[in-house]
Amino acid sequence: MLRFAKLVHHPRKLYRMTGLTLDQFQTLTNRLTPLWEQAERMCLSQRKRKPRHRERVPSTSSPRWRTNSCACSASTASTSTFELLGYLVGLDASNICRLKPRLEPLIEQAADPSLGLSLRRRLPPGVKRIGTWEELVERCPDFADVVTDATKQARLRPPRRTQRRWYSGKRKRHTLKTQLSITRQSGRILHISSTVPGRVHDYALLKRTRLDERLPPKTRLTLDRGYDGAMTDYPTPAIALPVKRRGNHQVLTRSERAFNRLQARQRIIVEHVPSCVKKYQLLAQVYRHRIADYNHRFRNIAALTNFRLTPTVT
Repeated sequence: MLRFAKLVHHPRKLYRMTGLTLDQFQTLTNRLTPLWEQAERMCLSQRKRKPRHRERVPSTSSPRWRTNSCACSASTASTSTFELLGYLVGLDASNICRLKPRLEPLIEQAADPSLGLSLRRRLPPGVKRIGTWEELVERCPDFADVVTDATKQARLRPPRRTQRRWYSGKRKRHTLKTQLSITRQSGRILHISSTVPGRVHDYALLKRTRLDERLPPKTRLTLDRGYDGAMTDYPTPAIALPVKRRGNHQVLTRSERAFNRLQARQRIIVEHVPSCVKKYQLLAQVYRHRIADYNHRFRNIAALTNFRLTPTVT
């Protein structure tokens, strides 16, 4: 059985199961420990029953706690059943079934807590307010250039009365759509929209998220041809769109084709980051779980992707 004590000596197996190196996994576990203890004590305090003599909060210093964390991370990285995960880490399937819903809400907060905040969040007390654009770029260079695009994932066929709502004419199947905003400098995911049916157009999803109100006015927002008309509707932030041929089938000039190639080189990062997100089989295969949990699991995997990009600091 691949308990954590054995996985320490086999970092490749740990990486293949969780998608994290040994240092990254230990750092993530150290961040999860206080969050887990706080969540368990809050859960026990809300229960209306007589106090117990034995403390029910599990010990986070034992190897069993790291084994439980490994099981939860492995279930996020794969689509394995609880029986298989329990056999690998030496736990019963019922234990993993109870553990996963309690650990999943804490993964995003431990891996990348800034992902859950608004792009224009309020500064903490005692921090000097940013007054100029140059000062903002110096302190937060991620806001200088942002690339936005939507990604789709196939889902199981819904009930007959809702099939038309989820059907994507482009993919010719029922899909889920989520919009990602990625910084072009470091490749980090800045914002994730709510998940909508695949029938919703990319531009309609951009209007729903109100991304123009959350970004600074001088931020360069790079989009693709699917967001045609955004430059007219949103004068700020500075939106960059490739030149699109119209209905009269006009031929693009040489300068317009060169501009489109330059835009494609700048936008290629928005194709690389979703590919890193979809290395997790939960988002790569057909989604077979509850639709209500999809966006939360997508955010967890996005937070883990950002966590893998940051240097490991214990």
